Amino acid sequence: MTYPQHGDASGPDSGSGFTDYTAQSPYMSPSSGQPDSGQMPYAGSTYGQQGFRQDVYGAMASPSGLSTTDPQTGPPSNIGWAVASILFFWPLSFVAMTRALQVYPLWAAGRHAEAEAASATAKKLGLISIAVVAVLIVLYFVFIFVMVGVAATAGY
Repeated sequence: MTYPQHGDASGPDSGSGFTDYTAQSPYMSPSSGQPDSGQMPYAGSTYGQQGFRQDVYGAMASPSGLSTTDPQTGPPSNIGWAVASILFFWPLSFVAMTRALQVYPLWAAGRHAEAEAASATAKKLGLISIAVVAVLIVLYFVFIFVMVGVAATAGY
């Protein structure tokens, strides 16, 4: 199979059978060496739109590229805080565990704000349950000291 010759073969290498392609570029104008007006100089050109980037889901991120949650995994489920609420103050554990188990399905469904709210609720309820137990322990010791003081003054 014979290929047609391209370019000018009258140069110094005209007898070698090779064509000089260095001056020919599909994206450059042959006369000025500048990009053709009808074509982009390269496919990745942004033409001044470099301040923002798009995350995995197509939403615009901040100019610095930082976001509060990882776009692929989402917010933490805070299941540990829900378990803490089971151990320390079980009445809050029902809601805490339910909200912790809703985080990933909500994130996968594209309901990102609800997923972050569920994560925050699970953590908040876990912290509240620990605080309630701490207050109950302090009240218990105060009650013991008051009873010992009352018993000592009553003469028993």
